[in-house]
Amino acid sequence: MTRFSLIALLVFATLSVSAQQPPAQQPTFRTGANYVRVDMYATKDGKPVDDLKQSDVDILEDGVLQQVDTFEHVRVRTAPEDARLEPNTVADSRRMAADPRARVFVIFLDTYHTQIDGSANMRQPLINFLNRALGPDDMVAVMTPEMAATEVTFGRKTTVLSKMLEQETFWGRRGRLVDDDDREDLYKACYGPSSPIGEEMKARRREKLTLDALEDLMIHLAGLRDERKAILTVTEGWKLYTKSTTLEAGDAERRVNPGDVLFRPPVPRPTDAAQTQGSPRVQCEADRMALAQIDHQLRLRELTQLANRGNVTFYPVYARGLVAFDGSIGDNPPGTRGVTLQEDAANLKARHDSLRFLADDTDGVSIINTNNIDGMLRRIVDDLSSYYLLGYYTTNTKLDGRFRSISVRLKRPGVTVRARKGYRGYTAEEVSRGTSSSAAPSSAAPVTAALTPVVSFNARAQFRIRASAWGHQTTSGATEGALWVVGELDPQTRKLSAWSTGVQAEVALVGAEGQQVATRKIDVKPNEGAFLVQLPDAGGVPPGDYTVRVRLRSPVEGELGLTDTARVTVKEEGLGEAIVWRRGASTGPQYVRTADPRFLRSDRIRLELASTDTRPVAARLVDRNGTAMTVQPAISERPDASGQFRWIVVEIALAPFAPGDYAIETAQGPSRRLTAFRIVP
Repeated sequence: MTRFSLIALLVFATLSVSAQQPPAQQPTFRTGANYVRVDMYATKDGKPVDDLKQSDVDILEDGVLQQVDTFEHVRVRTAPEDARLEPNTVADSRRMAADPRARVFVIFLDTYHTQIDGSANMRQPLINFLNRALGPDDMVAVMTPEMAATEVTFGRKTTVLSKMLEQETFWGRRGRLVDDDDREDLYKACYGPSSPIGEEMKARRREKLTLDALEDLMIHLAGLRDERKAILTVTEGWKLYTKSTTLEAGDAERRVNPGDVLFRPPVPRPTDAAQTQGSPRVQCEADRMALAQIDHQLRLRELTQLANRGNVTFYPVYARGLVAFDGSIGDNPPGTRGVTLQEDAANLKARHDSLRFLADDTDGVSIINTNNIDGMLRRIVDDLSSYYLLGYYTTNTKLDGRFRSISVRLKRPGVTVRARKGYRGYTAEEVSRGTSSSAAPSSAAPVTAALTPVVSFNARAQFRIRASAWGHQTTSGATEGALWVVGELDPQTRKLSAWSTGVQAEVALVGAEGQQVATRKIDVKPNEGAFLVQLPDAGGVPPGDYTVRVRLRSPVEGELGLTDTARVTVKEEGLGEAIVWRRGASTGPQYVRTADPRFLRSDRIRLELASTDTRPVAARLVDRNGTAMTVQPAISERPDASGQFRWIVVEIALAPFAPGDYAIETAQGPSRRLTAFRIVP
């Protein structure tokens, strides 16, 4: 599975680069605080309706009739591979995807919940979809639950994707006897290879990871553009687990009791692989308690609400087609593998119902109980090949930031219409800041053109680190640097018993040749959400590339539990990389360091950058397209206790900004630092 994930990540990096041609003249859509754009899909008897007029359509916002200002019918035609212009850069791909006349598709391959025969069954329909359905302006990407949404890259040419699907036919992981997953192997070691507790934990964890990935994708797509985004979800559905008192109770004979820790013989020091009776046992019990509390029925409802707010539509495809049983029959048909025929039928129904709900609640179409998957995919493509782009000036001019529902009515009988369900209005702060200013502050050093922010993180990590480097020239003329490492346990992980009484952190700095440069050990108190370590604690390191490794030990067992690594470069520049702080409802009136790049709109973000440069500092906030915001961060400075440098402090309130990816660009002389972060709902 690791091989497949790498292929999915690298697919678009290998696509050929085409020369960009100016687009044909198209009607221009207006923009502004009171202007709203709506994409509308009209069908009759399952076929697109192509001859609607502006006079046939009524748009209501919160029940109030609106005056349609612009009306355009878009008809997408398929195009050969060589007619599709490939984006040259990430910024190009985002610009192309933002075009309201381009369709945006994500093929989500649910590896965790698709059996091998299901993935093989989907091979040719997906290849046909890629090769026949896409138009010259369409953008497509592939994602799996093993990927983060920030790794999704959109492109227009699909040859490499098609070849990947031809070669990686058996990508499904459901039901595999041997799989490359350390955590699942840990459950087997803790509870036994055939334990129902370990099997249920494995299934619940896989379902959670899949829904986590879809939520991450929703946030990412919501910031891509306002118009509709389609997700072709290839899966065999989900059981949608809820709270389990049985799993919560666990196996009393196998559970770790206080007496086991207090009175047993000393445990030998482990290697990185650890031992079943050590920290893995603590991790298993912590996972068991957490997985017993999940409610994925509620989670799926919240996911569809998030999709509707971001104008995302799901088209789930049951990968195995028309089947009679939930599990693959093989050598162990239902009734002989510990699952009765009634239970198997209930499981299959639950999986189908989850896909129907996902489609119905996001205006999509589900492909279930049919072996004509190829034909149904054609129908979906036809459905999305003819649509209307409308615009109107809302009569509600309040700048309150509230959600406003949209409904579209047609005066022609018998026609079914699907359209954007609503949008969030602007606030006064958002209107005042504007979105088009790109000039650098005149009171400081000029800031060059902004880079596109790339927010890279694992949304499902229990522990994260962020490493910040700084280099400077000593009095002898040599260059040396230092690093600051911020480690942070996820808030939910910190509540678990294994980590609630504090942790011990082992920090190592490794050079480019694999040599260990510096190490530190610190004890982190239970009430400390994040900790800071300086490497080395005295002196400096030469410029170059380094790897930072942080390992946490549970105080319950005193053994290795969680790890994370980061790559960092010490440069010969006077301005260092930022240490990130947050302040919000969860922190009270004080700022706290953080390694998590996700922030709420109610938060404030603060950066601290080490500097020995005396030149003035400029800072600005840029959005996902690299466009500078009008609202400027506040800049100040404070001395460091060592007296070797001072801290440049940059901070800004996030309330005026919508969810999406942003970056704070800080410049001093020729040095420039871009610190990316994400605002989440």
